Amino acid sequence: MELRQLRYFVAVAEHGGFGRAAAGLGIVQSAVSTQVRRLERQLGLVLFDRGPRQTVLTAQGEALLPQARSVLEAADRTRTLAAELVGGSAGLLRLGPVRGPGERTNLLLHRLADDTRAFRVALRHVPAAERLRLLRDGELDAAFVRGEPAPP
Repeated sequence: MELRQLRYFVAVAEHGGFGRAAAGLGIVQSAVSTQVRRLERQLGLVLFDRGPRQTVLTAQGEALLPQARSVLEAADRTRTLAAELVGGSAGLLRLGPVRGPGERTNLLLHRLADDTRAFRVALRHVPAAERLRLLRDGELDAAFVRGEPAPP
């Protein structure tokens, strides 16, 4: 199964026909038909009832459509993240958090990362002395510590 096949399947479902899907995709109808038939063969499903005037999703096609959309959205997110990583706009923030009241901070950091998608957060839950060692060794970008840390 290829992403292209899923993309064509979704396009036919959304446009209501192979010809309209092909026009929307900017390709010839035969290419769309061929790829959708290959997808059907590979999956062992009939995705569309093909009539002379209309193309309608079968029950199997209806069941597969949400998952196909989800796969395509995940592929788009992966492409976006890869482009951000290549361009240097996405990064990884490595933190050593504290347990207990600091859990709110952890939740906030994860929420911020999810909302902005500008960076990812990796949390290392280790004892305070280990957090400081990891920070000194460059394995953490920041560490949260309660009280005054003991000198190195």
